[in-house]
Amino acid sequence: MKREPKRPSFLADESIAQTIAKEKVTCCVCGGTDSELVAKGFDYEYKTSRDEWRYVKCKGCELVYLNPRPATSELGTIYPVNYYSFDESQRSNGIVTYFRRKLEAMKARAFERALGSGKKRILDVGCGDGRFLKALADYGPKEWELFGIDIDEQAVERARARGIQAEFARLEDYDPGEQKFDMIVLFQVVEHVSAPDEMAEKVRGLLAPDGLFVVETPDVAGWDEAIYRDGLWGGYHIPRHWTLFTPSTLGKLLSNAGFEHVSSTPLISTSFWINSFYNSALVRGKGARTLKFYDYQNPLLLAPLIVLDKLRMLFGARTSNQRMIARRVER
Repeated sequence: MKREPKRPSFLADESIAQTIAKEKVTCCVCGGTDSELVAKGFDYEYKTSRDEWRYVKCKGCELVYLNPRPATSELGTIYPVNYYSFDESQRSNGIVTYFRRKLEAMKARAFERALGSGKKRILDVGCGDGRFLKALADYGPKEWELFGIDIDEQAVERARARGIQAEFARLEDYDPGEQKFDMIVLFQVVEHVSAPDEMAEKVRGLLAPDGLFVVETPDVAGWDEAIYRDGLWGGYHIPRHWTLFTPSTLGKLLSNAGFEHVSSTPLISTSFWINSFYNSALVRGKGARTLKFYDYQNPLLLAPLIVLDKLRMLFGARTSNQRMIARRVER
């Protein structure tokens, strides 16, 4: 029997919208309409409404998705101006920034090995303030041409201030002209988009032949998801994560769109653990000091959780985060 989510105290706050516009959807991988309830909960992080939201699992392919979900007209509501990724670089503390840069340097070298030598064009979809593209500029080959798009105008302006070629655009509407990309990356983005199947087709159309598509997204597989399946799991990021994949369902999505699998890798997932702790503390009525401790950049929490996920990966276990690389193939 599924546990009922505890009801957070902010549901009594009449200054928060009681409800927002919604739309019903079907499975974007197999098109199925038959599903079962997985979890339900509230917008614990940003309190953009007092709605209770439901995650369901497709009985055809086991994709997990939010249904109903916010209407696209409500994007400005569920992504408020203080949304963390719009100005993430300004929030980082020194210790977190140091280790993040080390990890990004390793990622840049891995991308270089995957792409090979020579001039390459790379697009970061959902680039935010350009933090990762700046890391590629610093640690990758100087001949790389780096581009980014994001749906937040202020984030794009901050990226441009860092010297990044960034554009205010949704992927669905993005038109770079005749130029194709050698690699397109979506880091913690695909779970947010309204039509992941159409998004994958769009990416394929923007890639050069044999171009690489790199996706990082939550994996509904970790211990934290199992523990907090009552709706408090940080990876739900209610109601902004609309589609949640496993390696199997993500692989099916990309295969349907004309990609072949190159590699799958579990990733460290500290933020989902910490957000789960925060959500649990919130519904239990803990005070502001306790809630502030459960910050996703708190090094006192990051260190043991990094060790935990590293150990799991060492023994071949999946975590609550994943990276998949796929190659565009002719159809």
